[in-house]
Amino acid sequence: MAENAGEVTIREIRPTDDRDVYGLNVDFNPNFCTFSEERVKRRIEIIASKTKDVVFVGERDGRVIGYIHGSPYELLFSESLVNVLGFVVKKELRNQGIGSMLIGRLEQWGKDNGYSGIKLLSHPSRTQAHRFYENRGYVFTKDQKNFIKTFG
Repeated sequence: MAENAGEVTIREIRPTDDRDVYGLNVDFNPNFCTFSEERVKRRIEIIASKTKDVVFVGERDGRVIGYIHGSPYELLFSESLVNVLGFVVKKELRNQGIGSMLIGRLEQWGKDNGYSGIKLLSHPSRTQAHRFYENRGYVFTKDQKNFIKTFG
């Protein structure tokens, strides 16, 4: 299902979006350049075929200009939620309502599929993003440190 707002269309991701998504990732964080277009394409395919995750993209003039990745999860201490795993809009197109369209579509998807809410993490330095979330009704709950252990 796609929805229009002016010249931007919100739709589900396709494997052929790999090049644009790769560019968005690198635009957001240049260190992501090591995760190639081909790897992005494979991840899109895996997410679509092996998970309950959903990824919505914003498209303008045939190009993906933003995306949001939601991953449903179950907890033993809370109702079901959707976790935002990735959310980026092309740098020069920010503050034009595209992010609002994307997160609004994910919120509607979550409601339509019986989830109780959305959770997301945002780096402490991203104060403009924090204002965006707060203006949409998101509430700051806690600071935390993220840990990762890689296998290899």
